[in-house]
Amino acid sequence: MSRALKPTTDLANRIARVYPSLSNGHRKAADFVLQNPLDTATMTIEGLAAKSGTSTATVTRFVRALGYRSYGDFRVSLSAALKFAMAPVESFAGARAVAGSVFSTMTIALKDEAANLDDALSMMDEETVNRAVAALLKARRIFIVGSGASHHIAAFLEDGLALYLEADVVFAASRGGPERAIRHMLSASPDDLVVAISMPRYSRTTLDLGNFARKRGAPLLAITDAPSSPLAAIADMTLFAPARNRFLPNSPTAAFAVADALITTLARERPDAVEALQSLSESLLWTFHH
Repeated sequence: MSRALKPTTDLANRIARVYPSLSNGHRKAADFVLQNPLDTATMTIEGLAAKSGTSTATVTRFVRALGYRSYGDFRVSLSAALKFAMAPVESFAGARAVAGSVFSTMTIALKDEAANLDDALSMMDEETVNRAVAALLKARRIFIVGSGASHHIAAFLEDGLALYLEADVVFAASRGGPERAIRHMLSASPDDLVVAISMPRYSRTTLDLGNFARKRGAPLLAITDAPSSPLAAIADMTLFAPARNRFLPNSPTAAFAVADALITTLARERPDAVEALQSLSESLLWTFHH
């Protein structure tokens, strides 16, 4: 069975954007492509027309509706999407083929995580950190955006910021999809701050929400893996957390560490930090086991 095209690829997102306006014939072609991308990548335009129950003219109009000049351009984009989606699988297969014990795999994974943490530390820029902390401390509201693997980092950051900041902290993408996140962020302004988190393979939804925030005038703080990340290109400030993992698509360890360090710094820098922690400790007194 062919693998369905992942919704994080550019081609899948193009199809999603135009799907509601497609004709029935175009939808047949779209549905076949989404469910059978590997097969489609090797098909001629006549083959796709036959397999999807349409015509070559319909397929031509379909690929143009997606913004491609020709079926050839569409095939190139599909091949790129498949290469991107399958890269972690190929990396995993290569790493798995190397002889090694269970213990050696475990130690290699931990060494890779340690290397990511070392690189995250070396990529820390004092001016950027100072700007990020100042922006978080003065923000009226903080919107957090993260999906996929980054969802868990975003949830962790939300809990920490809500504890130590007076600003309203909203995990805009926590549930309900991008539409609900946009509704949360409709009132975003320059007095607010958006924190967007994205690791490879980068979420199109997170990028779209980051761009939406910028259009509303809200500054954007990104936590991502490298300067080549598309999220870094649109952010006002970026904290880098390398996410290399030779077995899996990415590693969240450094991103969690950066988020934790950010929370720790904010707890210390808050003007009434001691009073706030005392109040929190008193309110939680009877929840502790001691």
